[in-house]
Amino acid sequence: MTLIAELGEKRDQSSVEFLIGILTGTQNTLVRNEVAIALRDIGDNRAVYPLIEALSNAQLRRSRGTLLYAMEEMHYEPYIEIIVALIGDASLEVRLQSFLLFEKVAEKLSEQQKQVCKEALLKCKNMHTNELLDESLALLSG
Repeated sequence: MTLIAELGEKRDQSSVEFLIGILTGTQNTLVRNEVAIALRDIGDNRAVYPLIEALSNAQLRRSRGTLLYAMEEMHYEPYIEIIVALIGDASLEVRLQSFLLFEKVAEKLSEQQKQVCKEALLKCKNMHTNELLDESLALLSG
């Protein structure tokens, strides 16, 4: 765990593939979260797709907030529809992190991405409601 944290602190680009291998291979939630934070610190876009894949894995539900947090400084816009759908998640942490990521890029999205996001948000809203869903829809309208 200490080695993983050090790689992140050093922002060692050469360790990204190594860290991605751990992220995708470990069953340990604590290790996965530490790797996600190290990848966030490094900020290399090669980590976006593996983080998105991990988000989509139902078995990794307990790590979703950290996985979302890890993408904060990366180029995640191509996967925004996956992130937006998590604004309707049961976990407050996941909802907030998803909303923050969406809010950061909402104005930069293409019209097609905005439409896909709107559809995902409306689908979530039909199943359950929360203020973040309404705020997200308002971002798309504004």
